Amino acid sequence: MPSRGVKTTEKAFKRFLHPLFRLFFKKGDPSHYPVQAEKVRSILILRPDKLGDMISIIPATHALKREFPGLRIEILASPLNKQLVENDPVFDAVHIYRKNILDDLPLVRRLKAKRFDIVFDAICLDSVTGLLLTKLIGNGSITAASRKQDLRRFYDYCEPYQRDGQEHNVDNGLLIFNLFGLSPATIDPFSPVHMPEESQAKAATFVKSIGVSGKFCVGLNISAGSPTRTLVISKYAAVLDGIARHLPMARFIIICTGEDRERGRQLLQGREGTAFLVPEGLSLLDAAAVINHVDMFVSPDTSLIHIARLMKIPVVGLYCGHMRNYHSWKPYRQQCGSVVSSHEGHLHDIEAQQVVDEFREVMASVSSKDAETSSSTL
Repeated sequence: MPSRGVKTTEKAFKRFLHPLFRLFFKKGDPSHYPVQAEKVRSILILRPDKLGDMISIIPATHALKREFPGLRIEILASPLNKQLVENDPVFDAVHIYRKNILDDLPLVRRLKAKRFDIVFDAICLDSVTGLLLTKLIGNGSITAASRKQDLRRFYDYCEPYQRDGQEHNVDNGLLIFNLFGLSPATIDPFSPVHMPEESQAKAATFVKSIGVSGKFCVGLNISAGSPTRTLVISKYAAVLDGIARHLPMARFIIICTGEDRERGRQLLQGREGTAFLVPEGLSLLDAAAVINHVDMFVSPDTSLIHIARLMKIPVVGLYCGHMRNYHSWKPYRQQCGSVVSSHEGHLHDIEAQQVVDEFREVMASVSSKDAETSSSTL
């Protein structure tokens, strides 16, 4: 991972490029908006970044295929996030941007030759990489983007980025429907990531083996990629105990990466028969398939919590106190379920009782909605 100094230098260099773009790139042409859907045969979506970013665009791509079944959808992914889309039948082709000029220049030439009708830069905020790829590949294409600031002028269609806005990144992805003259509010956004049959079979075998069928099952993810983004194991233990006091019949599935398996084993101590650790060596999509079997999910702010919400699974998410980032990644279309630290850089001050209290609030909210649904069908 690049050091903070390298990242600062990189950002400064990219800001230096902004004035140069005005010399070389034409302004976007808003007259292309809205497009005539029947004339759009292909679209390339740019999402060569992190796992969560790719997850956030999946609802829009799935909805595009539902609305326009004949539309050819291709996507530019990164080596990290390609696993989420490479086997998804919605995508007619998946391309990998590697940040290696020897690999990327031939790729850009091949993509440019495809002459896409639309190139959609789904990277929120100003991205020099996103703009360069859009312009180099989309020569002659209609160009669109989610939300930009200074670079917004170079796209045919783009909504402005709001510094104090509270838009979720999933909803930012749905903005592509404005280009087609459709309101994003009319689009069903709950489309889970595509889970291969092998992943589903692994999950079903595991869940059957631990005998939780018919029990209220809670998933708990303890891994977050960085110690600053997760809790100490004693707090997770207290969370399990607090939920168990509220729901004595609950069963728990502990999800973690290989690096955190020892921490996961610690949570099993004294909870034999009620808490279970996922098998070793699960891929991200294997873990997603396991989550598909739980009734509620508790996790730090990671890709798994966003995957769970797109499955409509109620969640409790633990977040650092960077509020703009929080609003972009809070539990999607869920009124409660957030425990937010008072610190921007870590969530170590979050206490177990806060998580348990939020869990109970989500439970009450879900029960209330279920009751309303039942009464409306009578």
